[in-house]
Amino acid sequence: MATRRTASVDLENCTGSYFRLQVLHQYTNEGTDDSGLLDFKPGERKRVFDSVQYYTGFFTTGCDNWKVDGFSLKEVSSGTAIMKIEGKMFIEGLPYKSGHGFGAQWKKHTLRAEDRDTTTLIKVFPKEVHFISPSGVSTTGFYTIGQNILGLGIGI
Repeated sequence: MATRRTASVDLENCTGSYFRLQVLHQYTNEGTDDSGLLDFKPGERKRVFDSVQYYTGFFTTGCDNWKVDGFSLKEVSSGTAIMKIEGKMFIEGLPYKSGHGFGAQWKKHTLRAEDRDTTTLIKVFPKEVHFISPSGVSTTGFYTIGQNILGLGIGI
C-alpha cells in the first residue's frame, strides 16, 4: 500500500557568486512544485519548499524529479541595474540549468521513507548540483546555456 509522505527542501548557493535560482520538483504524474526565482548571495542557504509530497511503499512506481535553473548575477553601476541585493546593484548574467547542456532533463533523486519529515538539501556548485537526503546523494551537472554576450567577467 502506498503511503503519502512529505519533506522540506533547502537550497544552498556554493558557487562563490551571486545567483538567482529556481527549483522545480515533480513526483511522477503529480503537479510540479515551483520555488520561483530567488536571489542568493554566495554561501547563502534558504528554504525553497516547506513541504513536497511523495509516496513510498508497495505498488509505488513513481520517483521524484528535480530541476535547478537560474541566472548568474553580475554587479554593475547603479545606472544599469535591474535589482539590488544588500546595497549592491545587479543585472542578470548567463542562464544556467542543471542536467547536461541545452536539452537538460529532470534529475531523478527519489525520496524514501527515511526522508519523511526531514530536509533535503540541494547544494549548487559552479559545475554541479548535489541533492542530499538522509536516504542518499545524487549529483548532476550545472551548465550555462547561453553565451557571455555582455562581456562581464569570465565563467559565472
